[in-house]
Amino acid sequence: MRAVIYTRISDDQAGRGLGVARQLEDCQALADKLGWQVVNHFDDNDISAYSGKRRPGFEAMLEAMKAGQFDALLCFHTDRLYRNMSDLERVIELADARRVEIRTVQGGTLDLSTSAGRMVARILGSVARQESEHSSERRKRANVQRAANGDWVAARRPFGYTMDGEPLEPEATAIRSAITDVLSGKSVRAVARDWNDAGLATTGKADKWTATSVRRVLLRPRYAALVVHQGKVVGPGSWTPLIDTDTHHGIVAYLNDPARKGKVGFERKYQGSGVYRCGVCGTPVITHMSSGGSPNRVARRAYACPNGFHVRRQGDGLDTYVDTIVIGRLSQPDAAELLSTLSNSEGVDIGALHAQRTALQARQEELASLFADGAISAPQLKLGSAKLTNALETLERDLAAATQGNPASALLQDVNGVAQLEGRWAELSPDLRGKVIDQLMTVTINRSPKGLRRFDPDYVTVDWKQG
Repeated sequence: MRAVIYTRISDDQAGRGLGVARQLEDCQALADKLGWQVVNHFDDNDISAYSGKRRPGFEAMLEAMKAGQFDALLCFHTDRLYRNMSDLERVIELADARRVEIRTVQGGTLDLSTSAGRMVARILGSVARQESEHSSERRKRANVQRAANGDWVAARRPFGYTMDGEPLEPEATAIRSAITDVLSGKSVRAVARDWNDAGLATTGKADKWTATSVRRVLLRPRYAALVVHQGKVVGPGSWTPLIDTDTHHGIVAYLNDPARKGKVGFERKYQGSGVYRCGVCGTPVITHMSSGGSPNRVARRAYACPNGFHVRRQGDGLDTYVDTIVIGRLSQPDAAELLSTLSNSEGVDIGALHAQRTALQARQEELASLFADGAISAPQLKLGSAKLTNALETLERDLAAATQGNPASALLQDVNGVAQLEGRWAELSPDLRGKVIDQLMTVTINRSPKGLRRFDPDYVTVDWKQG
């Protein structure tokens, strides 16, 4: 008799499919005992039958049954095959139509050809559903208690920690470094590339890190040992934090800053893109590639005004000129003092900003309660909420600015001579070089005489923002 095996496990935390493998082994043993030939195996690993998620293996098995590709179905237990009545009815209809025999390792034969057998199957399905619902209720109550106690809770291992809540290297250090780098101007996309290059594996199903997945990691309160229940931080946790709460609030404020919306993965490829400015209209320039109309010529890079090409300047020459000016300025004895005046967080009380935000959020909740009690009207609620929302957005921008680091500061840390400074500058990504340039100066590209093909610094203006 041609038989197929169906296996499923609801929660595979390790992602190794061991539960499915054990079910397959037991089902194969039953097939050998019955003298049946196993012609196919369908499985759904880490998918609950009760979650409502589509089960690809289950659907493929039903299609094969409908096509008459097998005569018997083997599974470990009926609750591996179905845990809701709609799936059971589909199995009953097809198995009865195709005369498919169903055997389970733990439950014996499931006879769907008789009304009594179908009744038993439906009873088993109802029992399985009740068990699943009861299990879910127990888990929810346990999670509430754990949250109240500040206990560690993890359905699967989070990046940076073991399943027991202990910091795990090198992942823990990677998280701390990434937060520092992003607050210093590095793009989230660049962090994702670094993690992939370093061989740091995700703890989910994705093979590679992306800007979006790294951003989710950096925003998690867990790394500051903060307990989250139903999407809200409810208090401190009892495990070892990877970062302090101020750093967590800082990275959250920075990444959620409305001014950065849509820039999760933005990373300039050339240092002057969006930094240098047109001398005619003041618009930040873009990078323009041109081969002079000939497909056989190597494309040349230039910076150009996007508004009608008011100005256009050879890219490599301009970048080299700006590099020389930056290194020359940062080589001066007062460079460290200059950078300190550019520090975003100097004189800012970050703790006070957090306290203000908490007070504004509490006021929002108070307004909602007053409206629910009928103490204020809908227009009053709308007006009050708008004012609070504007105040919160301003506060978030202040927090983002206060916690964002100075990308130029690392260049001067323990630097020994101009040669080392030049080396560090060359090692910076174009994105970070652009941020340093934008922090220090305004580079303006002025119009040059027609026919001038070589780069001429006389048609570039540099205005220092400080010193």
